[in-house]
Amino acid sequence: MTLARVKSVAGVRIPDTALCNAAVDLLESCSPAFLCSHCLRTYIFGSLAVRGIGRSVVDEEAAFCGAVLHDLGLVPPYRGDNRFEVDGAEAARDFCVNHQVSPERADVVWQAIALHTSPGIPTRLVGEIALVHLGAGLDFLGLGLDQVPPQVLEEILEKYPRMSFKAEFKNLLVEHCLHNPAAQVLNWTDDVARTAGCTLHGQPIPTATQIMSAAPFDE
Repeated sequence: MTLARVKSVAGVRIPDTALCNAAVDLLESCSPAFLCSHCLRTYIFGSLAVRGIGRSVVDEEAAFCGAVLHDLGLVPPYRGDNRFEVDGAEAARDFCVNHQVSPERADVVWQAIALHTSPGIPTRLVGEIALVHLGAGLDFLGLGLDQVPPQVLEEILEKYPRMSFKAEFKNLLVEHCLHNPAAQVLNWTDDVARTAGCTLHGQPIPTATQIMSAAPFDE
């Protein structure tokens, strides 16, 4: 899939800079079509959500790179030994540094990606970080979808269709869990890992309750 290079979608301007175009090129080079479309929707939904809560984004490039690259840790070229958010954040920071982005701006991209599945934290940080969290949450779980007017949703999905996103993304998560079961312990993906039959040292992925119960401390 080649993502539609448009100037704006649903009133959200798509940054047209060398850095942002390179981020899209990287996304397309390593990700399946459904994931590419999800990442663009994340930026658009996130931009609308940040605007809706009265927040602002100062660095559009950092916000765009965070949104477009936030799932790099799920694709084989960047899949490592950490939870996928951290592997993706590391890959995105390397991308930024290689494109002469300052360490401070690259760190914003790192935080936006590393924290995008951590409720209660990103929205307390700068708008660029909040944008990725809110956009991904809306597109993945439908959080805040009731605040998006039907005609706006229709325009977004016309440009960037879902392509069986829920089923395809679940399969990608299962692949990640099977590849790296240890990273799922005490992570939000532990339930996905257990459902997929992942084991650690021959045992099912433990729950938080099981870990606390087994801790070698007295009351």
